[in-house]
Amino acid sequence: MSNNNFDEIIKGIKSKKSNEEAEDYLKKNLTPNQNKKLKEVLSDKEAVKKLLSTPKAQELLKRFTEDKDD
Repeated sequence: MSNNNFDEIIKGIKSKKSNEEAEDYLKKNLTPNQNKKLKEVLSDKEAVKKLLSTPKAQELLKRFTEDKDD
């Protein structure tokens, strides 16, 4: 996934009004393999902790929590 695609996905998710809308948007914009990997990681608490401790994840979380107008 290129940075431009990644930025577009972040914008799309941030524009949604509910978690359900954001989840639907994400499902539609990831490949089936990416969706499968995401579900696998999110269903494993230890994998989530490990993932969220990485510098890239920290940057991503920061981007998600920035104002929606950015």
